[in-house]
Amino acid sequence: MERSYLQMNRKMEICTTYNKEYYDKCGKAMIETFAEFYPQDITLHVYYQEQEPEIIKDNIVYHDLYTVQPQLKAWVDEAKKDPAKCGWRADRGKWVWKNDGVKFSHKAFAQSHRIKNSTADFILYSDADTLYVAPPDMDMWNECMPVESLCSFFYRTHRWGDETGFYMHNPKHPKALDWANRIEEVYLSGEVWTHEENRAADQYTMPLARQSFLECTQTDLGNKFGLQSEQDPVPLSPLKSLLKHNKGKKKNNTQDMMKELGLKNE
Repeated sequence: MERSYLQMNRKMEICTTYNKEYYDKCGKAMIETFAEFYPQDITLHVYYQEQEPEIIKDNIVYHDLYTVQPQLKAWVDEAKKDPAKCGWRADRGKWVWKNDGVKFSHKAFAQSHRIKNSTADFILYSDADTLYVAPPDMDMWNECMPVESLCSFFYRTHRWGDETGFYMHNPKHPKALDWANRIEEVYLSGEVWTHEENRAADQYTMPLARQSFLECTQTDLGNKFGLQSEQDPVPLSPLKSLLKHNKGKKKNNTQDMMKELGLKNE
């Protein structure tokens, strides 16, 4: 398919977020692989907690998440007073990740801030447990984020919600600011705590926010690539040639995977 001039000249940004624990476990490796493969005209925006910047490059910009999103800090401090909002299930006597609205709120607010402040044509959000394994394929990224789309994502059925380790946004869409505000509103309004079975992870809050924009074009990459029923769709999609998402327990082996892929490990 012939691409338009607009598609060929679109500007891309990447953003991620982590705390100190995630930086040590996988975030540093993620930044190292970005630095190895991505050119100067693509910027990585890092929203950090606790961990001060170590890897300095012109196209890596660091933001203290709680400084740029003070309303998140206030919300987190209040929510932490209730163990249930941090994923504690008294009925099961253990922490359950899908009920931890506090932990996963940081990802949502990193993305909303980037949407509001970006000058790019599209934003790729990827979790800190992602490794970039090849130079960017702009044909692929343009295909994944059509000009007319508000956002692109992998929807994985009602049970699993969106794959939020990978999300794309169009900050130039007419509804982009409303979209960013709605992502935040789900948390600030307390709506996050009203989901069935108290599911408060971002894989459930993002599709909840998307429901307010059904009049806008949204690109479901799970449907596009025929992966609607896959719990972990990215490794099965064409994107596997560009990045590796070491989700769950896989992130504990990030350094070993870098060695297997022949990537730098400093």
